[in-house]
Amino acid sequence: MADAGTQAQNVDADKPLYETVRGRNSLLLISVHEGDYIPRALHDALDRPLGVVDPADLDRHIAIDLGIREVTRRVAASTGAHVFRATHSRLVADINRCPDETDCVAPIADGTNIPLNAALDAAGRDARVARYFHPAIDGLKRFVAGIAADSGFEPFVICMHSFARILSEDPQNAKTQDICVFSYPEFGHLPNVEAFVRILRKEQPELVIGHDQPFSARTPGLKTPPDDKRMASPTSFHAVVERNNVPNHFALEICQDLISDEAGQTRLARAITSALATTFDFSGGKPRLRIHET
Repeated sequence: MADAGTQAQNVDADKPLYETVRGRNSLLLISVHEGDYIPRALHDALDRPLGVVDPADLDRHIAIDLGIREVTRRVAASTGAHVFRATHSRLVADINRCPDETDCVAPIADGTNIPLNAALDAAGRDARVARYFHPAIDGLKRFVAGIAADSGFEPFVICMHSFARILSEDPQNAKTQDICVFSYPEFGHLPNVEAFVRILRKEQPELVIGHDQPFSARTPGLKTPPDDKRMASPTSFHAVVERNNVPNHFALEICQDLISDEAGQTRLARAITSALATTFDFSGGKPRLRIHET
């Protein structure tokens, strides 16, 4: 699979906001937290990215979904999928958070202060979002629309992420799941998602596979109870909900301790690729669920 060229808003001379790869089937992988780039324009007077005091914090989950870049590349190479990947750190502007949410330009992330984000006034924050958030979302929307237009069908969209088992802000509640597969429960029965979970659990019995646990999604603007912790993701909203394509979508979260090295990345990529091949047929323009005995 070859890159069709980098397509991006040239907001920084050193790095575009996103990169795209055109695949050869109906599968699209979206990886918006794999980037770790922080433009020089967002360094402080001591040349510290976003003013973060300890450089080690920029290698934590607060700045990048560790391991998912490598897993996504391996899955894409094995499956022939299209890929949309963000290049900038989520600390610059998190395009998987709604722009009016604090975490979109986080002043503090899992106990770590992000000084140049915290120092932004309303106008400065709006400028940050305008420069780094909206062009990336617009690029994603164009990319998905182009794939659908070329094939005549909506692609099957998988949002690729990794998560930390233990958060500094909540060390007593370690996540027990190794992988989480989730989508939008408010849309009801989703056979494609349920089939993939069933196959992944069957093929990887040693792993704890969560379905809508510990993560889940909700449509932005949906009114839910105060204790509803589901995330409203603009990335998947514009890629699937807005396009009436929820049945052909799920997000995949992998615990970072499973993909911290090359061996783990290769193993999990193979596991995902195998489960996808068993569950779906992506060879035509339209993604199809294979028939299984239950």
